[in-house]
Amino acid sequence: MSREESWGKNCLKLLKRLLEKGPLLCRKEASEYVECLKLLSEEGGAVEVSRGVKVLPEGFLMLLKQVLESGVSLESVLKSVNWRGFERVIAEVFRVKGFRVLEHFRFRIKKTVREIDVLVETPSMLISIDCKQWVKRNYNIHSASRLQFERTRLLYQYLTGKENIRKPVYPLVVTFLDSEARVLEGCLILPVWKIGSLSENPETVASIVKPVS
Repeated sequence: MSREESWGKNCLKLLKRLLEKGPLLCRKEASEYVECLKLLSEEGGAVEVSRGVKVLPEGFLMLLKQVLESGVSLESVLKSVNWRGFERVIAEVFRVKGFRVLEHFRFRIKKTVREIDVLVETPSMLISIDCKQWVKRNYNIHSASRLQFERTRLLYQYLTGKENIRKPVYPLVVTFLDSEARVLEGCLILPVWKIGSLSENPETVASIVKPVS
């Protein structure tokens, strides 16, 4: 294993730990990631606290960048974390590009609380993302698409009615098991390894799928 690969592996191990258990590491645990945390501290991504080291939001982005630059694929990153970490990485990919991102966005409409896994806001639109960390074909993509379209439609009603936000909203399901982007039940199905490309130019969603209304 090359030095670069070893570095990427260590950064990925730390990123996985942070995504799944939170940003605070006790001193004993921090000692396992000395080099990675040193880099984060130097760049303003981590700070010393009384109980150990706290990694700031910027630190998550720095680690993700280091992992990807070391040659580790985004797909490998996403497969290595649990479902909450899976959602967090997808959110961070968009944050790296400077977009406003809300995770687990809850809203109440028709006396029922709904939740969007990841909500991305660009200057011209909103993207409502449902994250499916499926690794075996034991799921119903049609059902998932219908549910996400309906959640997004209700989100649009909530935003226009309660928040006075008039941007178009696009429904999206991210999954491991689809090889190409496609539209199903009015919802864009996107393979996870294409999420990086989408974050470069989210407006391309508008050329593939229609917004909810």
